[in-house]
Amino acid sequence: MKIPLLVSVAKVTPEVLTRLENANVGIELSYFSYPSSLEAPDLEQQIQAYQLMLKDFTQPITMHGAFYDLSMTARDPKIVEVSRFRINQSLDIAIQLGIKKLVFHTNYSHSRRLGYKDFWIDKQVAFWKTFIPKIEQHDLCLHLENTQEEDHSFIGGILDRLHHPNFKTCYDTGHSHCFTKAQNRPLSWVKGYSDHLAYIHLHSNDGTIDQHVAFTKGSVNFDGFFEAIQALEKPPYLVIEVAHREDFLLSLEALRALGF
Repeated sequence: MKIPLLVSVAKVTPEVLTRLENANVGIELSYFSYPSSLEAPDLEQQIQAYQLMLKDFTQPITMHGAFYDLSMTARDPKIVEVSRFRINQSLDIAIQLGIKKLVFHTNYSHSRRLGYKDFWIDKQVAFWKTFIPKIEQHDLCLHLENTQEEDHSFIGGILDRLHHPNFKTCYDTGHSHCFTKAQNRPLSWVKGYSDHLAYIHLHSNDGTIDQHVAFTKGSVNFDGFFEAIQALEKPPYLVIEVAHREDFLLSLEALRALGF
């Protein structure tokens, strides 16, 4: 089974695309996830520039949607309205670029309030349902990514309730280590998500902060993880999401050695 390999890139250039094309590696665009990009006066010109750069790129292309400061479960409807605006903005940019797969954070925040998890899932389901007509019309797949969620049951609960083929999950291997108390091993997330898993952000850290280093570094326990994703019925996208080029090269070399 062939699992597509991609790398997350903050600023695309023709040179970067040439290197990735030669390496048979796809790209996840993160440029349009930042508020500074979305509010820039030259946003439309940037979209057009990306259209030109990407038109001959033959590897898979995905996009990270807006996530900073968004709250899909806020009690204040104005906050939810802004969150919906940013999600729609991301979808519109993806449509212009011909991109079908997008990643969005659900932005869970730790709470000790009794029943908060159920409340949070209810609000998430109601929020994401509003996008179904648009994503069906344009054949988009939205991958919901973990940040502070303690285990697979949080986003898994959303996806179970949505029960829609255009919603899947993005499992982030670094977030589950540095942002949770449980620090469950990646293998448990793969097994828990099962058919929901269609996209992976691969990186590591020392358990204290989100360092985005190669998965061969840090203290994340990847025992059984790669065997488990290779055994999935449908191959997930495997996206190297690191901060520095050297960590990308280390990750790519290690993944090639594992048979990817």
